[in-house]
Amino acid sequence: MQKIVYFDNFHLLITNKPDAFDKKSYTIILSDEEKVFDFRTEPSMLFNGFKGNIALVTPFVEEALESIFDFADGIVAAGGIIKNADGKVLTIFRRGFWDLPKGKVEAGEKIEDAALREVKEETGADVIRASHRTIVTYHCYVIKGKNCIKETHWYLMDLVGTNTLEPQTEEDIEAIEWMNKGEFENKKALFYPLISSLLTDYFSK
Repeated sequence: MQKIVYFDNFHLLITNKPDAFDKKSYTIILSDEEKVFDFRTEPSMLFNGFKGNIALVTPFVEEALESIFDFADGIVAAGGIIKNADGKVLTIFRRGFWDLPKGKVEAGEKIEDAALREVKEETGADVIRASHRTIVTYHCYVIKGKNCIKETHWYLMDLVGTNTLEPQTEEDIEAIEWMNKGEFENKKALFYPLISSLLTDYFSK
């Protein structure tokens, strides 16, 4: 089992398989029981500007992930990976990077309903859920002096109808573009690492 938590342009790998990852890709590898315990007690490296990937090797993967939620404010968000009839994926350009439509789940709102609402608000696209599969990602950041960890639920969606797409400018969305695998690969450097990883996995299937 493994979980990946993104922070800045890096990530934390939490795994119970010490030989199942490329150790050269990690600046720090924590496997000693005492060091793992220390990290779980205070995972501040995810929020203080540390530069580099971190691997945490522990038999308690879920518990290690939960310890980050104990340390930071948890935020639940939802979004979509939307494809059209040509198999292209809907992307948005915001604040200098390509991204996928997503947003926070409102109080009392179902997560799936939030995903559909955010896609509609940010792009104008009418969509339906295309699969029972749900992908969950984690992202740590600091906002207004508070440590936060965002848990985002991604739904695979299909475009329906022929309505005009329109970027939600009040959310700083400047452009909307449909991308196939090749177009995504050409612009990969302009995607956030989390989104890049998400789409790399999507296009590889």
